[in-house]
Amino acid sequence: MRYAVPAALLALAASPAFATGGFTCLPVSGAGPSVSLGLGHAISSPVFVAQIREGKRVLLASGSAKDPIRIGQSWIDRQYLWLDLVDANATRFEAKLRAVFQPKLKGRPAVGTLVRGGRTHKVRCIES
Repeated sequence: MRYAVPAALLALAASPAFATGGFTCLPVSGAGPSVSLGLGHAISSPVFVAQIREGKRVLLASGSAKDPIRIGQSWIDRQYLWLDLVDANATRFEAKLRAVFQPKLKGRPAVGTLVRGGRTHKVRCIES
């Protein structure tokens, strides 16, 4: 038992650093909400922070109990970038992002839709 804490600290020190990256999804034309995502490169859920920006209003999902929104679920692979943001009680959707990566386009953006407040906005997501 007395070796448990030092062994845990050694395991943490020996683990690889988890690099981060992200995406910014902006309306294709006109005004509309935007979403920014922070990604970790680990085996757990890839999106660890998300932000919706709508005019001057900003909603953050960072895992804090004080955040007004939460990451309901996310999916990122070679083809898709999907994200569901829900209210703090997980009783309603705040935003749904559904985008498909375009490998033939420069920068390999993801193009799709962001549903927010009952409206569907076309968005283009680029790595940030």
